[in-house]
Amino acid sequence: MTTISFDRYALDIAMKSQWTDGEDLGQVGAAVGKLNTYGVAVDLPEGDNAGVAALRAALDKFRDYMSMAVLEYADACSLLGSGIASYSEDADSTETYNREATRTAASRLGVGEYL
Repeated sequence: MTTISFDRYALDIAMKSQWTDGEDLGQVGAAVGKLNTYGVAVDLPEGDNAGVAALRAALDKFRDYMSMAVLEYADACSLLGSGIASYSEDADSTETYNREATRTAASRLGVGEYL
């Protein structure tokens, strides 16, 4: 596997503490990963519903991949200076924080049952 290294100081990239795009994208990625895809297709009254099951499975994969992609953008934003300075050292704990913040925000908005 190839290793890519990035030195923000060599590129003179300054962290901007007022930028929240890394955190915001992290919360969006966490929310996308919690979307319920079961209700997008209704079981047919007859038959084995193989097509419905296949659609749900495909949507589950799409949801998971989309969540991972958005979380990677959040990582990139943080590494490029718009997030917290220590992000690269604690990416896992930041993603856990984002999942918890997403649940809190969804509860405040009254849509917690969808996550």
